[in-house]
Amino acid sequence: MNDNVKNWLSFHGKGGPYFGIVVINFVLTVITFGLYYPWAKARTREYLWNETEFRESRFIFHGTGKEMFKGFVVAYALLIGTYTFYFWMITSTDLTFIASVGFGVLFLIMLFWFIPFAIFSSWRYRVSRTSWRGIYFSFSGRFSEYYKIYLKFFFISFVTFGLGISWFRVALQKYLISHTHIGSLDLGFKGKGEDLFMINFLGLILSYITIGLYIPVFTKNRFNFTVDNTLISDDISTLPLKSHLTGGKMFGIMIGNFFLLLFTLGLAFPFTYMRYMKALFDYVELPEGINYDNIEQDENYYNKATGDELLDIMDIDLDF
Repeated sequence: MNDNVKNWLSFHGKGGPYFGIVVINFVLTVITFGLYYPWAKARTREYLWNETEFRESRFIFHGTGKEMFKGFVVAYALLIGTYTFYFWMITSTDLTFIASVGFGVLFLIMLFWFIPFAIFSSWRYRVSRTSWRGIYFSFSGRFSEYYKIYLKFFFISFVTFGLGISWFRVALQKYLISHTHIGSLDLGFKGKGEDLFMINFLGLILSYITIGLYIPVFTKNRFNFTVDNTLISDDISTLPLKSHLTGGKMFGIMIGNFFLLLFTLGLAFPFTYMRYMKALFDYVELPEGINYDNIEQDENYYNKATGDELLDIMDIDLDF
């Protein structure tokens, strides 16, 4: 669709090569009792990044297994240390009931701190280890600012019994994207919580009414919300990205993937994932009017992967 359009993203990943990467990663992770996992993740990202193209240049992921392994060790040490400290304190015979409750609250606060720290640090790491045409991406956000936003909207979501989650998500999304830079280009985000709320509300209701048939449209709407509200700025203009992904296209991809996975007992996952990635990236158009050919390098740099590993350990995904 976009072969002849200069400002479209494109994804060139193939199921065969990705299948080989998945198999090798799985085998090496098993025989090393999980120690190879950081290198497996680095190899996967390296492939996915390098198969994504914009204006005839591929993206590159510079993260390494060594960096991620260090993050892996630190992340587990933080969590194990926290759990060990908590259980040691509450099993102490010298503690009063009030002290035990106090340590329990402290433990929950520490765990609650880990989640935003993991999201923030993982985003910063992935951004800073990405380049295009030799220009590194960078991130200028501060965790103290991000954490205040996280606490504020978590509280709003809590007191509204979950109804504020869409505003919560948009606030975090806006902060992370708006502090991301591609060299001298700046990204921004103009999405509104009420718009995402309507997408989620209709998605939930209509998916239930249609016995799941609306899910591809719901997925498309969520994706388009993120893309269409993402801005890119140079010294002259601030313009939005544009997604041309349709519900029909997403329906075809998801139905095809479902049957491929069903008939192969899941073995076709690398092929279905490549189909899904291609469906997303091949329909994203970056705006004309931005000077992509004279981007200057930003000096910000970050290479700590602790937050990235915490996301995996706590089973949290960055899905925007």
